[in-house]
Amino acid sequence: MYLQTEEVNLYYELKGEGKPLLLIHGVVVDGGLYEHAASLLSPYYQVITYDRRGNSRSGEVIVGEYDLAAQVRDALSLLDNLGIERVFLTGASAGAIVAQEVLKSAPERVSHLLMYEPPLVPLLGLAEEQQWIAKMEETIARGRINSAMLEFMKSLGETDERREEKSQEAAFREMRNFQHFMEHEFSVFLHYEPDLAYFREISGKITVAVGERSGESKYVRAARRFQELIGCELLHFPGCHNLPGDLPADYVNSLMGVLARKGW
Repeated sequence: MYLQTEEVNLYYELKGEGKPLLLIHGVVVDGGLYEHAASLLSPYYQVITYDRRGNSRSGEVIVGEYDLAAQVRDALSLLDNLGIERVFLTGASAGAIVAQEVLKSAPERVSHLLMYEPPLVPLLGLAEEQQWIAKMEETIARGRINSAMLEFMKSLGETDERREEKSQEAAFREMRNFQHFMEHEFSVFLHYEPDLAYFREISGKITVAVGERSGESKYVRAARRFQELIGCELLHFPGCHNLPGDLPADYVNSLMGVLARKGW
C-alpha cells in the first residue's frame, strides 16, 4: 500500500488487528527488515511497517529533504492516515533515531519507545569517533561509495551466523539504498545529538536495548551512554545489530516482554 503526500509516495504494510505497533527500520534495509517479525506479532497487534523516504519502494522524494524533521512528518502522516491516535513505537539502528524524534515531536501519540542500538555516536565524545565520521564523509564526497559502505559495515560489529537468509527480491530492493544512505543519510544520523534534558524528563517512556552478541561496537557503547545520561531502562536482546531481520522470533520474544511490562 502507498500513502501519497505532497512530499513522498510512502510504501507501507499493515498486518493484524489490536493495539498498534509502528516499527521503523534503519539504513540500507527497508520495512522488509520486520517482515517475519510482523507476521509473528500480527495475531496480537496491528503492526505497521514502511520504507522510509528515499529507500526501496518509497523511492525518492517529490518535494523536500531527507532530514529528521521530514522523516518525522512521514511517520506522523502515516499514523494520521490510518486513524491511529496512540502507538507503541520501536526503531532499530537509525530507525531508533527517527522514532526518538517522533516521540519528541508528538509525545502524546507514543505510549512507549523501544530503541534498539541507536547510532548516537557523538555522545561518546571521542576524537577517534569524530575522525572516523570525518573520514567517512571525505570518502563519500570523493564518490567512493563502495569503500565507504565496506567501512560502515565493519562498524556494525559481528554478523550473526544464525541469521535468516534474505530473499533475492529483498536483496535487490536494498541494493539501491546503499548510495542513498551515503549521499543523503549518513551525516543526518551520524551527527545527530539528542536533546538529553528533554529525554531525561520522560525517561520512563523509553527503553534502550542492545544485542548480546554485538560486542563493543560504537553503536552499543553509544546506546549505553545514552541510557546512562537519561536514566532509562537498558535491556540486552539476543543477537547482533540486525537482530529484527536476523532472528525475528528471538526479536519478537524480547519485544513481547517489553510490551507486556509496559501494559500494551
